[in-house]
Amino acid sequence: MSWWRSLRARLVLSHVLVALVSGLVTVVVLRLVALQRWDRAMGMGAGNGARHGAGGDGAPGGPAGMAGFRAEFVDSVDRAVLVGVLVGLVVAIVLGVVAARRTARPLEQLRTATRQLSLGRYAVHVPRPGTTELADLADDVRQLGERLEATEARRARLIGEVAHEMRTPLTVTRGYAEAMLDGVVPADEDGLGRVVEQTRRLERLAEDLSSLSRAEEGRLEVRVVYADLAETVGSAVEAVQARAAGQGVRVRVAGPASLQVPHDPDRIAQVVTNLLTNALRASADGEEVRVVVTGPRDGDGTGPRDDAGTGAVATVEVLDQGVGLRPGEEEAVFERFYRGERGDEGTAGEDGGSGIGLTIARALVRAHGGELVAASDGPGRGARFVATLPLDGSPAAQPEG
Repeated sequence: MSWWRSLRARLVLSHVLVALVSGLVTVVVLRLVALQRWDRAMGMGAGNGARHGAGGDGAPGGPAGMAGFRAEFVDSVDRAVLVGVLVGLVVAIVLGVVAARRTARPLEQLRTATRQLSLGRYAVHVPRPGTTELADLADDVRQLGERLEATEARRARLIGEVAHEMRTPLTVTRGYAEAMLDGVVPADEDGLGRVVEQTRRLERLAEDLSSLSRAEEGRLEVRVVYADLAETVGSAVEAVQARAAGQGVRVRVAGPASLQVPHDPDRIAQVVTNLLTNALRASADGEEVRVVVTGPRDGDGTGPRDDAGTGAVATVEVLDQGVGLRPGEEEAVFERFYRGERGDEGTAGEDGGSGIGLTIARALVRAHGGELVAASDGPGRGARFVATLPLDGSPAAQPEG
């Protein structure tokens, strides 16, 4: 029973049905059209013969002779149609089998490839069929395998990097704790402060991984209130000033002194911190990072608007003079686990991040109804990250305080 449900059986059956229908149509046309015209023609001929006195019942041209000739003709036509239908069925079955094989073979190859993908074997060979639709499907399966392979490679790298990030603070914490227990290092403010610092690094790592998980599951929560966006950005800049000074990088802020925008101050501060950390990591000694905040009444009074032009937005731009972005990285940098030359520092640590900071930042901005995009003039020419926040507010947004 399952064979009749297969694509091959249905293709063969469709050819057979076409042949049968063609034969049936031929019979109907002959019976209803050709023979009727024959009868009319013979009737007219018989009438003319009668007027001229030609033929009788037993004569070859009489009614009895014509009836016998008609019956013989009809019988010959039925036999010819039957033979034609049988030959057509044989040809239809042969052509149906050939078409079914040519159609089913690439589908079986695609099925084999998808099974390999489900088993985690992403480097699959997917032949490209000649049919346009199947060729497009094969290309999609091939691209899916490439993307899954790249994602798994980044995931494996993430595991190693997270393990390294955890190992460093754990090793330092254990070392200080054992030294204090052995009396080698006094349990004073300095020693305990180092332990607390490493513990905070672990907390930041755990929080980033948790945020990434919630972002991928669509469970990021934001508490939108009407608050001063300039103050939010300023607090984020202050949090990274010490690191910037240590690298010899200047951080400048430009924008209005106050700008009331519906947003979650903690979440947007996290976004700006991630963007600034990423910019600092891409910058060298003596370079500058600029943070520009714009609102609806900046410039010519109209202010920036969203891409659709449906409403005014506030923007936060982070511009650096660092390594820049390669062509195609404008979107790739926001993919989870991606880590290019910029060294996206999503998780705090001295040796670099794990490539989830920008992923989290974009998810947080989108949770506000905005967007986060990147642009660059090319490698070595810096990069520009722009976060847009809509100003139409939120039903849950209330004045802060």
